[in-house]
Amino acid sequence: MTLATLTRSTTALPSRADAPGLRQVGPGWEVLLMPEPLARLVTRALAGRPVKVAALGWVFAHAGQWGIFLPEMSDDPAWPPGTTYLAAGGSVTLPPFSRRSAEDAWGWVRLDGSPLSRPLLLHPVVTALAADLPPHVSPVLESRP
Repeated sequence: MTLATLTRSTTALPSRADAPGLRQVGPGWEVLLMPEPLARLVTRALAGRPVKVAALGWVFAHAGQWGIFLPEMSDDPAWPPGTTYLAAGGSVTLPPFSRRSAEDAWGWVRLDGSPLSRPLLLHPVVTALAADLPPHVSPVLESRP
């Protein structure tokens, strides 16, 4: 992660005119997925920051996880266990922009400010809060034969 990742263009991000559903990640953006309990802690910890200096951009919810948009190549250093980093070329399911409530686990939690989160500011918060969660909150990916 470099300072350049803080200022990359967001022109390739989904626009409010895009249809909901499965979407290819990138170019210019990637996604960090985390379990809802961790994401709620992160959003609370970062609440109240002025939009111009906020670490957190747009956030969506889908299937018990919340997704945060990041600039490409925001995976170094690695994000903590229990999170999933989707690089450009991967796929992510996005809710329709008209769906503003994530209370039923599908919708937009936050559409204020810049779409991209600031990884250099966000990473230490996510890492610290993930370390404090009980093991049953952070899902462990099961290996399948």
